Amino acid sequence: MIKFFRKIRQKLLSENKFSKYLIYAIGEIILVVIGILIALGINNWNQNIQKNEQEKVYYCKIKEDLETDKNNIKASIESLNERKSTAKRVLANLYAGVNNKSDIMKDYLPAIRSYNFVPSKLAIQDITSSGKLENLKKTNLKALILKHYTEMEFALNTINFNRIDVSQYVYRYENLADFGLHQTPLYKDEFGVELLEQMPDVNWHNDKEHLIYKQFQEHITLSIIVSSREQQLLNQILSSTEKLKSKLEKYCE
Repeated sequence: MIKFFRKIRQKLLSENKFSKYLIYAIGEIILVVIGILIALGINNWNQNIQKNEQEKVYYCKIKEDLETDKNNIKASIESLNERKSTAKRVLANLYAGVNNKSDIMKDYLPAIRSYNFVPSKLAIQDITSSGKLENLKKTNLKALILKHYTEMEFALNTINFNRIDVSQYVYRYENLADFGLHQTPLYKDEFGVELLEQMPDVNWHNDKEHLIYKQFQEHITLSIIVSSREQQLLNQILSSTEKLKSKLEKYCE
């Protein structure tokens, strides 16, 4: 093709037909420009296809994360139900004045601990950290995605703050040895029978005026309240997760 055009140019020059040569040269330039524009158009078209495919992949990855979150949130809510039930049993035993403190202490740790929901954010972190957020062209959907993760982060910060308050409360007891944390099932084996026999065994649970009794009552009450608040926040996250997942479904069929 190049040789063909070259021969035409040489013939026009040899015949001294400069005006025709000039028109031909301009036409050739126009053809080259058109060819370049077509090539660029095809390249942009291919890039758009790739971006659309990448956008779809991102939506599907986010949906997978949301499915994982959905299951983990439900597990956390169920764990909180167990924690509240245990905490209520602890208070009931405390108010009933049980003689054996071990009936209370065996439930102490389960009454203040539960499964902690940790979100799966691999997809959204990959998108934001790699600067690919602009590849999400569906503006309304992108806004919903960002809103979901922003609100979830705020809710989880509240949950973590409350959890820390409950877990740190154990260090507020007047005397941990008198309190009897070493008598809980988790730690009894660590101390051993010989050492346990020498450690305090204070029956504060039978004295409503005892400072540890009052602190313990406050601690367990706080755990129930915090657990209920955590469930409220998790249910909000769950609702948002399910709605966003539903909107992403059609992009992953």
